[in-house]
Amino acid sequence: MYKLLIPHYYVKSIYEIDFNKLKEMNIKNIILDIDNTIVKWGTKKIDERGLHLIEHLIELGFNVCLLSNSSSRRVKEFINNDKVLAYTGLGIKPMRRKFLGALELFDNKVNETCIIGDQIFTDILGGNRVGIITILVEPLDKREFVFTRLVRKIEYKIRKKLEFSRF
Repeated sequence: MYKLLIPHYYVKSIYEIDFNKLKEMNIKNIILDIDNTIVKWGTKKIDERGLHLIEHLIELGFNVCLLSNSSSRRVKEFINNDKVLAYTGLGIKPMRRKFLGALELFDNKVNETCIIGDQIFTDILGGNRVGIITILVEPLDKREFVFTRLVRKIEYKIRKKLEFSRF
């Protein structure tokens, strides 16, 4: 179980990732968490920075899927481009079902897919459970859902003990 909590890579912010390195690793599909990964928690619509990031990923040739535990309606509000996918089916992260549903959008190409997210117990655990590359980023903001704040206390203790590659 402990190994499933270890991300393959760590980056301070999604905006610092060298996406050309991902291309060199044969990654073609990127699953993105929304809250505190591409926008601050509670944001109603994608901001310019997040919009630019997604457009940049598409220009580089990546397939992009948004995966969140937010409501389907909210997730769909973040889709600004017909090339951006969203998996809003049953399950919550880190359940395998949620990740496998997203992988179906990419024809189940596990070895060509990564997830980028800010939470160990949802994004990283779920991604590792289905065998995709996991990239942990720091949350964009300290404001979070109440339950997330409680889990973060455990996460921060784990983060101090984890060894992972800097991306």
